[in-house]
Order: sequence, then C-alpha cells, then structure tokens
Amino acid sequence: MSLSKSVVESLKQLGIVMASKPEFPIPGLPRDISEMDDEGLMDLFVQFTQWNDYLSGARAISVINEREAERALEMQEASVKMSNWTGAKTDRVAITKAIAASDPQSIELRNDVDTKYAFRKLLETRAEDVERNSQVVSRELTRRTSGTSGIRSRSRAFSA
Repeated sequence: MSLSKSVVESLKQLGIVMASKPEFPIPGLPRDISEMDDEGLMDLFVQFTQWNDYLSGARAISVINEREAERALEMQEASVKMSNWTGAKTDRVAITKAIAASDPQSIELRNDVDTKYAFRKLLETRAEDVERNSQVVSRELTRRTSGTSGIRSRSRAFSA
C-alpha cells in the first residue's frame, strides 16, 4: 500500500475524511461577474469552495506520492552504489554514482519521480487557478454585502 493511501486510511480512523471530488466540473468565471444574480453568485462560490477543498487534499497526496518516489529512487541508487563499491582506493565516488544513475531500475524510478513531480506541478497550477477564481467571487460577494449594491449590509440592516 502506498504511503498516501496508508495515511488517508489512518486519518479515516480518526474521523478525518478527505473531501471527495465534486460531481460537477470545475466552474469557470463569467466575463462580467457583476451581472450574476445573488443566488447564482453564491452557488458559484460554493462550487469553487468544494473544488478548493478537494484540490487541497489531492495536492497533499501528490506531494506525499512524489516524496515516496524520491525515497525509492534514493534507496535504489544507494543499493547499486553499495553493491558496486569494492572498498579499493581506486574506486571513485563519481564512478559509483554513474553506475547507480545508469542502473535500469534507477532510471525507471527517476522517470516515476519526474512523472509525479510533473503531476504535482500541474495540479498545483489548477488549484491556484481555482483559488484565484474563488477569491474573485468572494470579493464580489463582499462588495455586494458592503452596501454598494442592492443588498443591505448587516450593519445597515441593524441600524435601520
């Protein structure tokens, strides 16, 4: 079992469950958000929030998976170095590093690390996009509730 799956299972035992993937695609922002009605704007904010929750967990899992892959590569390279080290004074660290780096299993593990790194970077980019869009919606909600539009702010409602 991978480390991330093990950790997620341990969290479940503590009653902490990762957010599940929303059943709708990541929403886009309308060109003019100020034209949205209040109900639609709030629904959009909820959608972005649900995707933020999900992507935060997915990002953490991808970091764990990447670290696990890095560790497997380090262990494989160390194993190859140790098996090729004779202890003789003529052995060179550079040579054993080259042997370890050219080991077929090391190459495969390095490709796995690179794949997990690329996945994490792309996931982070998408998560940042969703977060920025969520902030735009949040600012519009704040603008509307601050009294600059047709919605009365809380302070104005109590003072009336």
